[in-house]
Amino acid sequence: MKRNIITWLMLLGCITIWAQGVKPLPTLHVEGRWLVDKHGNQVVLHGVMDTPSNYFNGGRWHGNWVGQWTDGEGNKHDVYDNYSESGKTACLDYFEKLFTGMEQAKCNVFRLHMDPAWTNDGSITATGFTKNAEGKTIDPNGQVVEGEADISHFSETLYRHWLPTLYLELVKKAMNHGMFVVVRPPGVCPHDLKVGDYYNQYLMQIWNLFSQNEFVKEHAGQISIELANEPVSIKNAQNQDDLKALHDFFQPIVDKIRENGFTGIIWVPGTGWQANYTSYAQYPITGENIGYAVHDYNGWYGCDDKNLSASDVPAATQRKIEQFHNQVPVVDTNPVMITEIDWSPFKPGTGHYNEHGDWVESNYGTWATGRTSVWGNITKGVYDHFGNISMTLSGTGCLLDIDKLLSTNTAYPAFDGLAEACGKACMDWYSEYYNVNWPHADDEAETGPAYTIQSISAATGDIEIEEGANVLISLKANYADGHTQEICEHRLYQRIVSRLHQGNSHL
Repeated sequence: MKRNIITWLMLLGCITIWAQGVKPLPTLHVEGRWLVDKHGNQVVLHGVMDTPSNYFNGGRWHGNWVGQWTDGEGNKHDVYDNYSESGKTACLDYFEKLFTGMEQAKCNVFRLHMDPAWTNDGSITATGFTKNAEGKTIDPNGQVVEGEADISHFSETLYRHWLPTLYLELVKKAMNHGMFVVVRPPGVCPHDLKVGDYYNQYLMQIWNLFSQNEFVKEHAGQISIELANEPVSIKNAQNQDDLKALHDFFQPIVDKIRENGFTGIIWVPGTGWQANYTSYAQYPITGENIGYAVHDYNGWYGCDDKNLSASDVPAATQRKIEQFHNQVPVVDTNPVMITEIDWSPFKPGTGHYNEHGDWVESNYGTWATGRTSVWGNITKGVYDHFGNISMTLSGTGCLLDIDKLLSTNTAYPAFDGLAEACGKACMDWYSEYYNVNWPHADDEAETGPAYTIQSISAATGDIEIEEGANVLISLKANYADGHTQEICEHRLYQRIVSRLHQGNSHL
């Protein structure tokens, strides 16, 4: 007997649906290439990242005043004890105000950098680090490391202290404002790494301590881990190129985290400053609740704003879809989180050097120079195409006008609301996404429009199968509240036909 599956509608009583802002936060996990809530609803997250650093926070908070210093021109500068208990209080108060603005701007995820300003102790130097003739730090791999790539002064004692008292307090505040939290380790990766090296051991140390924390384990459905920030090159233990090197570098850390009892989502980076994931197609990270953390800036994935105009957007979007898929093939198998992205248009004035040492023409205050009408719309088209890509902008100041927020307690888009910059664009987009693919409360009853299927569609049109047969097919369910859900490669008879017989509309 054949059944022709076209459309069906089930009429159920309407109930009040609380879109987003669900508190306490629902529990998320990974199913296939999707983030899902406890009911199986597919979830996509949007927000910002930030770091508790007085420098990167623009000096907007301070610890106790301890004195002054005089520069070479005779100017006096105040000195504050920022990374102290008094600084912690000021920092937490500052972020409470930021989180209020993020909530107003419809953010539902926050990426927290456990800034190394709190974990560095200048009185200690790790074994294996030396100085060259110019006074620069040489790491155990023999390369110069500077800034946040230099972990020679990392203090486990300080990390153990600030993890529960600062970092997790920030996590709690973000969660109280309706945001899931992605946590990344202190600092950035040195340029050249190899399996089992000192930095591999450092990441193991960080995540071993983090994943043992009881609050973290108790909130594994709301807190997730991004294993490292911007690896560039990773070789095998013999310092050779090896397709399996990425797997071998990160898999033991994942295993340790699971051994400690953390069951939440782990976001795994790629190389090339988080732009190359090709080796994971052959050697994926194994285990449950695995996603991949990716970065995306203008000029990456074969898409450069300066070579395009608005009329090029459709064709350029397709090209970027193809190139993104080539470089990030794991988008077919796992959820993806773009954990850094920003853009603003050219602005006459002074430029800056980016983290790669390349000169970047001046813009309105972002790393990447581009326009919403071109690069922004292309990139949004890529994410919408795949459907399972979440994102966090590269800083609160990329989304919100922080000073206006602090003075008015109201969220305004960054860069004076400039339409061609990421602040205004993402505030608009986040508002649109807010009622689409959002996580429902763990204890929500599975009734009403959010669980009522109006129709099921497939690219091939109507589908005919033999009852009892196992047919592998990709479908999309269209729900009464307007959202859709991909039903990817389920066994049609077992998953759909049997439930039709039962009169059950929830797949």
